[in-house]
Amino acid sequence: MNICKKIGSLAIVLTLSTTALLGCASQERTAAKETVTAFLDIVKSGTNDNIEQYATKEVTSGEFVKTFDSEYLIEQFKQGLETEELDSETSTLLNELYSKISGMVTGYEITKVSIDKKNTANAIVKINTEFPVNIFGSDETTAKIKEAAENYHAEHDEEISKMYEDLGKEEAEAQLYQKRIQIVVDTYNKIISEAKPETYAIVLSLEKNTETDSWNVTSVSSFDSSVNGKTEAATETAPAGDNSSEEASSAEEASSAAPDEAETESSDN
Repeated sequence: MNICKKIGSLAIVLTLSTTALLGCASQERTAAKETVTAFLDIVKSGTNDNIEQYATKEVTSGEFVKTFDSEYLIEQFKQGLETEELDSETSTLLNELYSKISGMVTGYEITKVSIDKKNTANAIVKINTEFPVNIFGSDETTAKIKEAAENYHAEHDEEISKMYEDLGKEEAEAQLYQKRIQIVVDTYNKIISEAKPETYAIVLSLEKNTETDSWNVTSVSSFDSSVNGKTEAATETAPAGDNSSEEASSAEEASSAAPDEAETESSDN
């Protein structure tokens, strides 16, 4: 056979093989990205409805989901209440706070999806929030609540004493408890109103289930941890104080980390 024909045939085979491989990789990347999108849509919605279809139990019950799950945060608030008998003012304030928490996650952006090796993938994602997620239960927030409560008692000392005299211990403490809840809610509302939107850069690791031919999120880590070769989970993802510029830098790096192989996709309110 003519050597030129052999070379020509070989070139055609190589071209077809390469095209097939690229096409396969592209299909897998698209499938992995669809899982990431579905997973993040659920996180953004503030519920865990059907999240187990797209992530392992370790992820769905882990700190990342809890941190960004407004439904979980609201439930924690409710469980912290010593009584369900709330007056109208307290109930209204709590519902307003719950509404703000529900709108905490404002959107996300998938900046890169890559297939690392057979049956594994990574996705770099930016999650946008209306306010920092670490304000709940942080030392700074706790200190502000304590200060507000102490100020109230100092300013209303005589009024409080009179309540005990006029109403008795049980009723006075019941009313003061309502006031303490209002102080907590007012403090959170003030912190949220003064806060700036945040962007968190994270990396989602995925594995393909060959039996179901579907992708699942198996772990979540901060972008910094991933690029530096660490394995810590993204449990403390929120910047606080001096860390905010560091987090912003991570978000910028994540944004610029998208190669030609992946399209950037975003979901914002």
